[in-house]
Amino acid sequence: MDDLVLLHAFPLDARMWDVPGALTPGLRGHGEPDLDTLARQVVDQLGDRQVVLGGCSMGGYVAMAVLRHAPERVKGLVFIDTKHTADTPEAAANRHAMADRVEWEGVGEWLVDATLPNLLGPNASPQARNLTRTMILDQRPEDVAWWQRAMAKRPDSTEVLEALDVPALVLVGEHDKLTPPDVAAKLAVTLKHATSERVEDAGHLPPVEQPAEVRARLERWRAQVRV
Repeated sequence: MDDLVLLHAFPLDARMWDVPGALTPGLRGHGEPDLDTLARQVVDQLGDRQVVLGGCSMGGYVAMAVLRHAPERVKGLVFIDTKHTADTPEAAANRHAMADRVEWEGVGEWLVDATLPNLLGPNASPQARNLTRTMILDQRPEDVAWWQRAMAKRPDSTEVLEALDVPALVLVGEHDKLTPPDVAAKLAVTLKHATSERVEDAGHLPPVEQPAEVRARLERWRAQVRV
């Protein structure tokens, strides 16, 4: 899968992916918070390749930003537990509040308590919980704050996705509280050529909770659509 690029969720890093051969960039912001900054970093790493581009949660938002900049570089899409709409004012305000707090207090157990319950499903394994907790605690406060502020200002991507003519796979955990299955269904119908599937016994992070299942679905979809 050396032509597969997978972008990580918030507030995690590339360790969330267990997909051998995939490129899994770290998304590190600098300057004014804007997902376009991360999109340009991803495009720069692609060289002259055309790839299957995937993202989970925040990674999906960055993938949509890549599509605004260089749609010709993408031959297929994988969206996992993400959405194409902008934040509501309330959601944006909550992001800014977390960004402010992490700058005041740093990353600690409070951030685990604030995020982990919504990231994992009720039956997540101890290994999945430990990995997720470790990734959260390992993040730099400046990255967490930057990511939140960048996500808060992201635009609606409906028109960008409607204009695409590439195959897409939309996966969603059946127990996802943040972007539940009905949100994934709305994303799927925005795309011309989408396969939409639910991952049983997973929450917002199927690649962490059900890595073997996610790998199998990726491989099966790519074989079906020949991308």
